[in-house]
Amino acid sequence: MGIEKAMRLAVARKQFHQEAHMPNPETASLADSIVFHGPLSELYRLAKEGKISTSLQGSHTRPCKFWTASKILSGIRNSILLTHGPSGCAFGVKQAYKLTNSRNSAAPYEPVVSTNLKQNEIVYGGERELKAAIQEVDAKYKPDVIFVATSCATGIIGDNVDAVAAKIAPDLHARILPIHCEGFAGEYRSGFDLVFREITKLMDAPTAESRAAMAESVNIVGAKMGPERTEVDTDVKELVRLIKGIGGKVHAVIAGNCSLEQLRTAPSAAVNCALCLDLGYAIGAAMKDTFGTPMNSTILPYGIAATERWILGAAKHLGKTAEAEALMQREYAAIKDEYEQVRSHLVGKTAIIEGHDAIKSLSIAHMLERDFKMRAVVYNFHPWSAEARETSIDYLLETGLDPEILITKGTLALGKYESMQQTEAELLALLGSLNPMETVYFGSSLSFPGIPLVDLNAILNRPRFGYRGALKVAKCIKTSLDYAFRPRSEMSKRIVFPKGAGLVSVQSLTGKLAQDMPDCTMYAGLRRRGKCLMS
Repeated sequence: MGIEKAMRLAVARKQFHQEAHMPNPETASLADSIVFHGPLSELYRLAKEGKISTSLQGSHTRPCKFWTASKILSGIRNSILLTHGPSGCAFGVKQAYKLTNSRNSAAPYEPVVSTNLKQNEIVYGGERELKAAIQEVDAKYKPDVIFVATSCATGIIGDNVDAVAAKIAPDLHARILPIHCEGFAGEYRSGFDLVFREITKLMDAPTAESRAAMAESVNIVGAKMGPERTEVDTDVKELVRLIKGIGGKVHAVIAGNCSLEQLRTAPSAAVNCALCLDLGYAIGAAMKDTFGTPMNSTILPYGIAATERWILGAAKHLGKTAEAEALMQREYAAIKDEYEQVRSHLVGKTAIIEGHDAIKSLSIAHMLERDFKMRAVVYNFHPWSAEARETSIDYLLETGLDPEILITKGTLALGKYESMQQTEAELLALLGSLNPMETVYFGSSLSFPGIPLVDLNAILNRPRFGYRGALKVAKCIKTSLDYAFRPRSEMSKRIVFPKGAGLVSVQSLTGKLAQDMPDCTMYAGLRRRGKCLMS
């Protein structure tokens, strides 16, 4: 790097530390902030033995079981989600999932309906209102299936949803399936697991004839429609393309905009291929136990090594291993020259990976270490994830990968730990010992670490999975390092960390930002209560 570029980078970083009132990484002490630093296997052991707290702070809590159940149900076409409870529950999931799904997938909007229980029904019961709502939804919207999702209120008062649904089912056009997902009855991921198990009740047992007809078909399981903009539109489409490349076909993406008919016949497929292993395992295990459908379990297919394991796992059950080998040779040959040239610039570099999305961060670490031969440090991987993501962690450790984990006190402090000034300061202290020209940060664009940043959520024009995805990610890393001497936008930084503002959220700025930027909580100086942030 030229002396001029180095000086410009130093000046820009110093200015950032001064204006943001953060400690300079050259003087800050990281040792005082470290909660854990070591391999994933050690964190996993400590969590299992109760030697490190795995509880989430109140300000770090995830969506409740009702919300995560609704998220999966939002990926089933021509269905109506009937929330049995107060109207606010329906409003929340409609805004977060159904409307987002319609925008991202260009699918027709399918309403989220509520029985709209009020105080009188909470005291005396709401079964009469539930029956009337089911009949109205069936007559008005004529869906293929009605999902009745119980809220906290109806879970507490004990409405017999199953009996109401069973009694009225013969008179309905639609199939009906109660989902007992009251938020207090389970933690965050239990809603995912519940729905993936329950929707197997909509499936038909395979016959010899149906298995023969679908001998070259796979299901991609563990998918969800929203609110991610890229998951189905680009990443899953790349996996579909690869399956077609070995002579197979994808029967259904469950629950990524699949239909009731696809669900009904899904058990006859040759294999279920997990997208997200943690989410895919619940339905894959249920379908294997109930129908005998085999399962191909891998982590998210970021990078070439993970992609090849995913392809070969599918090919084994399709009887197309030779075709898979030929496809992998073709795919690599198509990117080889550019990929190897770019990769040569990445070997030996360091990547700091934002760890609040546990599965994604571990999958990225797998790609960086196995494919790019980089040092991967997963930063602020919450100890809660070591307990909640056992399936993926077990798989990753079995592959021989044991990524480096660094957890600082900011992870356990008030606020959203993925984007707050305390973790920013602790990160800058860490970076004081690293070469900023050879270090890249994988995380949200709302973070301002003072080193090159790669935000995979901003890659919208091509897949992040597969061979083409590996090339795209490698090029993003190289480009960010090539421009390491250029400081981040001062205007963008002030949007995230306004001068003199109180505890605020990006979602409080504008409707457009609320849609297009991830929610995060930021710290700044105190501000008089009730005063507008933008004034």
